[in-house]
Amino acid sequence: MITEVDEALCVLLGRSLPEGTMVRLDPPKPTWETERPSNAIDLFLYGMHNDRDGRESGFADQRNDRGTVEARREPARRCSLSYLVTARAPKINEEHLLLSVALRTMMFTDSLPADCMPDDLAATGAPVFIRIADTDPGSLWSNLGMPARAAFAITVSTPFLPEPDTDIAPPAEKMRLDANQKKRAPGGPLAPSKPRQWVRTP
Repeated sequence: MITEVDEALCVLLGRSLPEGTMVRLDPPKPTWETERPSNAIDLFLYGMHNDRDGRESGFADQRNDRGTVEARREPARRCSLSYLVTARAPKINEEHLLLSVALRTMMFTDSLPADCMPDDLAATGAPVFIRIADTDPGSLWSNLGMPARAAFAITVSTPFLPEPDTDIAPPAEKMRLDANQKKRAPGGPLAPSKPRQWVRTP
């Protein structure tokens, strides 16, 4: 689901940024210092880890038109994707404007809108949560060997659905019930069942 989340974030930001602004998935690189900048927001995926807090419970049954269970699927798992959001523009104040628009968009989007998501991601029927991360981007710049720039980080919690289990036992076609009856002797009448007795105690 990583590429689907990439695409959805690009669509979400592209709607709110000024016309002519690109949304890219490029990582920061040292050549930025010598390149002629263009108006762009860059989303750099720098971290992925299991989101245990968002794990669901219970199995989901997939039924046909007759109500018969055809497949059973384990609960969805979630992964947290961490993105560094940076801006590029000819002037610093223009970069800050782009960052401000991107920050506001992410801050007021608790989950990805359905019309931003590709079909495969929307088909899961599960929300994709977004939040501004507490991560200090300063350490990221140091690890990348680049001078610090204005940036912020976001965390996206996305679902991963396991493959459904289609090895399901067929439904029962017959049911036999025996209630308070003894077996019939070969060739003989059905033996009556012993009546229940209640004894009243003083």
